[in-house]
Amino acid sequence: MAIAISSALSSMIEQMPGPCACKDQDSKFLYANTEFKALVGLEPDEDVDGLSDFDLPCEVASHVKTFREQDKYVMERQISITTLNVHRFKCAKWRAFLIVKKPFFDQETNIRGVLFHGTDITAINAGALGSYFGNIGPHQASISNLPQSGQAHADSDADIDMTRREYEVLFFLLRGGTSKRIAELLSISSRTVEQYIDVLKDKFEVLTKPDLIEKAICKGYLYVVPDTLFMKCSSKIIFQGTPPLSLMQPSNAPSYLPTN
Repeated sequence: MAIAISSALSSMIEQMPGPCACKDQDSKFLYANTEFKALVGLEPDEDVDGLSDFDLPCEVASHVKTFREQDKYVMERQISITTLNVHRFKCAKWRAFLIVKKPFFDQETNIRGVLFHGTDITAINAGALGSYFGNIGPHQASISNLPQSGQAHADSDADIDMTRREYEVLFFLLRGGTSKRIAELLSISSRTVEQYIDVLKDKFEVLTKPDLIEKAICKGYLYVVPDTLFMKCSSKIIFQGTPPLSLMQPSNAPSYLPTN
């Protein structure tokens, strides 16, 4: 039987910055905000109630099985997960999102489905990063756009010269990935990941992993998306539990389903 979505929940979802929606226990949509509809190619006034990912007019429909497995995982374990989703959306544009999925409950603490919210990590707001990159323009940030000479940070003396794989390891490390999980994502061994992290610590001139993460974030690398992530569509779990970075998670999203 379909769940009645309250005006309080639908209003909260609609006002969330970025794509946001909720699904029932069968991974059928209950409600989605305007940003989500625009992203997947739906009209603002189209009703998503009862639709599945398979019904969406974009390439994410090819990942229905993966999305349902993630939804089931979240509900069965009653935990939040963060996934990295790279897809071609409306107008065949490649986009990368960090998606936080969390279970939601009714006021009797019964699980009613999954609430998810996306943070677009495809592009950089050049104004917001002015203190990080002195010579970057208002365009998409990627490895190829990093300064090759001059300053990468207002307070740094030089760029950090990294290989493609080092960028990938750093990307997942900054988003809470463990060595084991990064190894799974990149199809390499945990030992190899640790070796890359040791190299990165040397390049960033720090002694510990927490210091590496802190310094990399201060230099603006949190906002750099490796080009290699755009080679194919994917949806991968990169973190379980509460995301380590507040930008990944909607801070005002309730974990229960308000009633009418």
